[in-house]
This record gives sequence, structure tokens and C-alpha cells, in this order.
Amino acid sequence: MLARKLGFAGIEIALGRDDVRADACARLASLRRVQEVAGLRIPSLILSDHAPDGGIADANPDVRRRSKEDVRVAVALAAELGADLVLVPFFNRGELDGEAGFERCADSFSALCAEAAGAGVSLCHEGTLPARGVRRLAERVGSAAFGCYFDLANPLVQGLDPPTELRALGDLVQRVHFKESRTRRGDTRPGFGCVDYAECARALDEIGYDGWLVLETPPSPPALVARDLSFARTFFPSLAPAVPWPRFGGFTHELGAPWRDLAALGRELGLETVQLSRALLDECLDDPDPARASGVDISSIGAYRNLIATNERERRDNLDYVSRCLELAPRIGAQAVSTHAGTRHPTHEWADVPANAGEDAWTSLLDAVELLLPAAESAGTVLALEGSVLSVLRTVSRTIELTDRFPSPHLQLVCDPYNYVSSDLLPAQERVALGFLDRFEHAFAVAHVKDVGPDGAEVSTPAVGSGVFVQQPYFEFLRTRRPDLPLILEHLTREQIPAARRIVASVA
Repeated sequence: MLARKLGFAGIEIALGRDDVRADACARLASLRRVQEVAGLRIPSLILSDHAPDGGIADANPDVRRRSKEDVRVAVALAAELGADLVLVPFFNRGELDGEAGFERCADSFSALCAEAAGAGVSLCHEGTLPARGVRRLAERVGSAAFGCYFDLANPLVQGLDPPTELRALGDLVQRVHFKESRTRRGDTRPGFGCVDYAECARALDEIGYDGWLVLETPPSPPALVARDLSFARTFFPSLAPAVPWPRFGGFTHELGAPWRDLAALGRELGLETVQLSRALLDECLDDPDPARASGVDISSIGAYRNLIATNERERRDNLDYVSRCLELAPRIGAQAVSTHAGTRHPTHEWADVPANAGEDAWTSLLDAVELLLPAAESAGTVLALEGSVLSVLRTVSRTIELTDRFPSPHLQLVCDPYNYVSSDLLPAQERVALGFLDRFEHAFAVAHVKDVGPDGAEVSTPAVGSGVFVQQPYFEFLRTRRPDLPLILEHLTREQIPAARRIVASVA
């Protein structure tokens, strides 16, 4: 269900050794349930334990025999599930040991591909062989049921160029892993390593590849996985949209409806999701069952509390509240908990004071994040901080400093470029906003839509369409680069929401 909600069209199943050697009927039944519940295709299976435990090219004949039987079981499961491919990896102990290993690999594939062809399934090699080695192996196997599972990151570790390898492999490429490499295979998220995705996309187009792209990215909270999917689609725009865009939402406290009426109200107003806040959030902390039973999609929680309050008891209570919201989030399907960084103002949590620019305020924010991050990591969710010229997190430089200090995937940001456009920055607002969006494209967990008043964000950030913010570049960024982010409309009454939706549609 989560994969479908994030916009995936299919899921690749990793089969461990216990999976293929257990009751095949039971395993088939469980995989069919996955297909039925998720409503997704299973395009391929991976023999995930084949490489570390040896495999069909192992020097030990008993290991080869057992591994071949694993491949046969996987082929049978694939045929029953409608998957057309089984990935056979050759890494670690499974890596080919010279010419003898190559010959054992070719002999095993020759026999197994003949059987797989009868079931309508291909067997694909993934390993450390360069393109010329894979081509030589294909010639030796001599079967149309043999192919290459190409990983965009793997050649880099071998000192090879992925686009060049793709062009050399041509029609042998039957499936593609979308992955990144900085110093090792899969050691970072897409866009943070050395893969030239644009050139890889051109190479795939040149060889006529139109098959699946399977994300093999580091385990991350759902909000980050959604970003990685959006990132992949920027290089392959011909793919169907991950999710419809725009997808609108609102704060529950501004909608002002109880759980029993909220779903119907959302449909009436054209809202697909909500950011849970204030009264309904407090109710949910006591009893989440009404929220789960309501049928309302809760994309995020708005746990806005002052993290650097000058009153220490108030600050502790605020941190405890946000921590409880982080624990609640996965129970109601929320992908992130947003809160603002806070202010040293003694009475107003959205008012600036000179102390906000000082080191004591900054140290207080760092201490707050140190306390909250373990709660986010334990819950498997995201703490999303919202900066503002009125808070301690008041500049892009401070935001960079914060994210550099805490590189955890469980600390992200609210995409709200409006908050940084002070009166001094109004003449450069478009360039400033785009700089913020470009720099933190990978770090946004929720997006807000509003405006900036004529005197800058330090004075007002009113409803969309009632200020001076140049909206088009922001909406274009969301549409093309982060379509996974729901657009949470701020500072609107129910009656104003339809007009706000029309403004977004007309500008975008």
C-alpha cells in the first residue's frame, strides 16, 4: 500500500535462501497477497543470497547444484506471478574467479536459460564483468532468455563509465537499477554521487530501452523515498506521473471540522490530504482511532511549538509534545512532523527579537534537535523544521549549517520559501527563492503555499494571491522536481480554498 501511495508502479521482490527453500506454495500465496493488496505489478525477482553464499558458478559442485535449484524455484515463482525476469547476482563470493569461473557460469546459464525460456522468464546477470565480458558470456550461453541487469552505479566502482557500458551492451540490457555511488555501490541517495543520470538516460534512449527502472536506493523514511522517485522521473519524463499534481491539502485547524465530517469536506473543497494540527492533533494524541477510521489522508503533522522558548519549563513541554507527535506519526500514516525552529520572544512564538540572531539561541536549537532526532529515528519518521526570518533559523546559511551538522535522513525541512523573503530581499525575491529551492531540493518533506506581504515576510505572509511573491517559479519547481509533495494551503478559510486552488492552477 505504501509503495502505491508513493507513486510506484511495481515492486521487485528479493528472495532469500530461506524463501526459495521453504514451502513454495506458501511463499507464492504470500506474494500474491502482496500483489492484490498493493495493486502493483511484480516485474522481477532477485536471488538476494546467491552472491554472498556462492552461486551457479561456484567451484564447489554442491554449492552450484543447490544454487541452480534455487534459480529453478525462482523461475517457477516468477512465472506464476507474471514476472518476466529473475536477477542472478555475482558479487562477493559469487564473483567469477577467472576463466574457470566464467566457464562454470556459462555452462550453468546455458542449462538454466533453456528451462527458463519455456516458462517465459529471462535470467539476468548482474556483476562486475565489463560490457565486453557480458557480451562474451551471452555468446557462450546462446539463449534469448539470457540478459543483463544493468545497474547505473556499479560500473563506477570498477573504473568504468555507465553510459559507455550501456551503449556497448545494447539490447542485452533487460532491466535497470536506478542507484547512486559516491565511493561505494549504493552508498548515497540519487544526486549525491557520481552517476551522470542525464547521459545514462540518453544512452538508454539510444539503445531503445523502454523497460522498468527499479530504484535501489538506501533505506529511508517514505518522504525521502518519494523524493528519490521524483528525482528519477526528472531524467525520464516520458514515464507516467508518479502521483497526480497538484495535490492539495489544508491545516485541520483552518478547516475547522470534526473527524466525522472532515473527509466529506475535503472532497467538497478539492483537498486530497491534510496537515493535522491543533485541536484534532491533541485529540489524536489521546486517541488515534477516530483519525484512522475517518478515511482522511494525513500527509503530515503540524506540531508547531517553540523549540527555544526562554522559559525552560515551557521549552521542555514543547519538546515533549513534538516528541509525542513523532511517535504518533506512523500510527496514522503521516510521513513527517513539522514544527518551526522557534524564537527567544518571551510571549509570541512567531515574533522576532535580536536574541534570535545570537549564539545562545542557536545552541538552544541544536540542543533541541539533538533531543528530537532520536525520537524521529526510533519512530521511522521525519522531523521537518520550518525556518523564517522571524526565528532562529532565519537564513539559508543557518539552514545549511543545521543540515550539515545533522545529516540524518530523519531531519528534513518544510518547503516554505516565502518565510525567507524579508523586506531587504524583496527586489531579489525570485532569485533568492530559487536558490533556496535548488539547494534543498532533496530535503523537503512537506510544501506550504501562501504569499509574502508588500513589507516582507517579517511583517506578513498572507494567503496565496494576496501578496507580492512571484509564485510561478515556485510552482514550476514543485510540478517538475517535487511533484510528490502535497501543497498545504495556509491562512485560508474554507470559503477561500477553491479560489486558492484556481490561483495555483492558473499560475502553474
